[in-house]
Amino acid sequence: MTIIASTERTRDLSAAIRHHMEGHYDEAEKLYTQLREANPHDEEVLYLTGVLCCDLGIFAPARRFLEQALNESPVFPEAGAQLVKACAGDAQQAIGQNDFTAAEAACRRALQLDATAAIVWRTLGQMALMKAAWEQAEACLQRALQGAPDDLDALNWHGLACVQLQKFAQGRASLERLLALRPELPQAQSNLGLCLLGLGELQPAEACFQRVLQLAPGDIGARINLANTLRIRGKAEEARSVLESVIRDAPQSAEALNNLGTVLQDLGQAQAASERLEAALKLAPDSAQVRWNLSLSQLLLGMEAAGWANFEARWEGCANLAGAYSKPRARAWQGESVQGKVMLLWAEQGFGDTLQFIRFAQALAERGATVVAEVQPELQTLIAGVPGISQAIARGQDLPDYDFHCPLMSLPLHLGPGSYGTVPYLHTDRDRAALWKTKLEGYRRPRIGLVWAGKSRLQNAELDAIDRRRSISLTQLAPLTTVPDCSFFSLQKGGAAIELRNIALPIHDFSAQWQDFADTAAFIDNLDLVISVDTAVAHLAGALGKPVWLLNRFDTCWRWGKDRMDTPWYPSVRQFRQAAPGNWETPLKEVMAALKDYAIAPAKG
Repeated sequence: MTIIASTERTRDLSAAIRHHMEGHYDEAEKLYTQLREANPHDEEVLYLTGVLCCDLGIFAPARRFLEQALNESPVFPEAGAQLVKACAGDAQQAIGQNDFTAAEAACRRALQLDATAAIVWRTLGQMALMKAAWEQAEACLQRALQGAPDDLDALNWHGLACVQLQKFAQGRASLERLLALRPELPQAQSNLGLCLLGLGELQPAEACFQRVLQLAPGDIGARINLANTLRIRGKAEEARSVLESVIRDAPQSAEALNNLGTVLQDLGQAQAASERLEAALKLAPDSAQVRWNLSLSQLLLGMEAAGWANFEARWEGCANLAGAYSKPRARAWQGESVQGKVMLLWAEQGFGDTLQFIRFAQALAERGATVVAEVQPELQTLIAGVPGISQAIARGQDLPDYDFHCPLMSLPLHLGPGSYGTVPYLHTDRDRAALWKTKLEGYRRPRIGLVWAGKSRLQNAELDAIDRRRSISLTQLAPLTTVPDCSFFSLQKGGAAIELRNIALPIHDFSAQWQDFADTAAFIDNLDLVISVDTAVAHLAGALGKPVWLLNRFDTCWRWGKDRMDTPWYPSVRQFRQAAPGNWETPLKEVMAALKDYAIAPAKG
C-alpha cells in the first residue's frame, strides 16, 4: 500500500473537512475513504468519518467508526461525545423499527461514556412512555431535564408521564416551562389542563382546554376534557352540550358516550345515561371504566343482577380504587360452598360502605362459614358485634389463615341480588350506651342528632365536587334548631365540625368524647332521630335501626335508588331529596315541617 506523505494527508484532510462543512458530503466521503485506506488507524479520520455518518443519519456505521477512533485513542473526548450522539441516533432508528432491545443496548453504551447524557435519558424515557412504564419514564425524563432543562420533548413527555402517575404538581412545572418556550403546542396545553384538573384548579383547567380549542378547534380529546371539567364544576348542561357535539362529529367515540352517560347521571336522567353507556360498551366491550359507570346507572334503576355483575369492573374502571385489590385472586370467593370454611371479608372503600355491606356476614355464617372481617380500625370494635362475625381485625394487623376472601361490596353478586339482610344488624355496647343514657338524662326529648357535611376528599377533584354537592352548611341547617321542645346534638366530625364553634346555636357537642364508631353508636342509641346528609353516620344510624331523615342530593348515589323516599337497605330511613341540583331550600322546608310534627308526637318518627 502506498503511504501518503504527511503533507498530502494534511492537504486531503483539509479538503475533506471543507467539503464536509460546506455540505458536499459525497466529496468528503471519498476523501475520508482514501485517507482511511492510507492509514486505517488514523483516529482523527475515523472520528470525522463518524461525524459525517451522523450528519447523514446513518448511525450504525457512525458508531463503528467512532468506536474504532476510541480504540486507537482512548482519551479522545470529542470522539466519546460524538459516539454518545451516534448511539442516541441509532436508538431512535431502532425505536422506529420497534426494536426496543437494540435501542436499549445503544442507550446503555452511551451511558457508559456519559452517565449524564440528557439525550440518552430522554430516549430511555420515550421508550418507557411507549411501553406505558410511567414511573420509569418519569424518572428517566427527570434525569434528562437535569442536563437539558429546556428540552422541548423531554418537558412534554415528562408532563405526560406525570399526568399518568397523578404527579400533577411536577407535571404542571414541566408543562408550564414548555409552554413558556412554545405556547402554540396544543398537546402540552391539554396535558397542563389535566394537571390543573388533578390539582383541583378547575377554572384554570377549563381555560387551558379552551386555549387548546383555539389552537385546534376540532380536537376531540380537548373537547372531552373540557366537558369533564365543566361537569366537575357543576356545569352539567354545558358539559352535555359539548359531548353531544363531539358525538355528532365522532359517533364512534366510546369515551364521549361514556362521559355523556356520567353527565346524564348527574342530571338525574338515569335511563338515558344507561342507554348511552350501553352504546359505549358496544363500541368498547373491554372498557372497565364504561362497565363500571354502567353498573352505577343500573343499580340506581334497580337492575340489580346486571348492576352487581358490572360492579365488579370497579377495580380497573374506578381510578380511586387503583391498586386497592390487595388479596390473592386465587382465593377470591365466587359463590361456592363455604360450609366449614374460613371466609375473610375485607373493607374496600369508605366507612359507609363497610357499615352497609357488613350485614351479609350473617348470611355466610348461616351457610356454615367462619367469618372474619378486616375493617378500618375505627370500626373494629363495632363490627365485632355484628351477627355472623367470629372475629374483627383492624386493617394492617396480621390476618389468620383463611380459605376464601371476598371484598364486602362483591357479596350481593355472589349471594344473589334482592336480599338486604335483617335490620338492625349493628348493636351497641350495653355499658357504653348506659353511660350515655345517664349523661343525657337531663336533655329534653326528642333528642335529635345532626350531620351537615360529608368527609372532604380534597385529593381528588371529582370526589371533592361530590362531597360539596352532598353537603350543606350549618347555617342552612340552623333554622331546624328553632323548633321548640327538642334537644339537638352534633354528630358532625372532620373539618366541618369547626362551623359549630363560629355560630351560636343550641346544639350540644359531645363528639370529643368519642374514640371510635362504637362510641358514636352508643351515643346515637340514646337519640330519637338523626337528620343527616349522605355520610357514614346515616349508615350507622340506619344499621342500628334508628330513625334517619336523609337529606339527599339531586344526583343521588346509586344506593338510595331513583325517586324513592325510602330505601330497602334501611327501613328506618326517610329521604328528603333535592328537586333540582344545588337546591336545598325545598328539602329543608320539608324537614322543618316534618320536624314540627315530630316534636309534638315523637312516636310518629
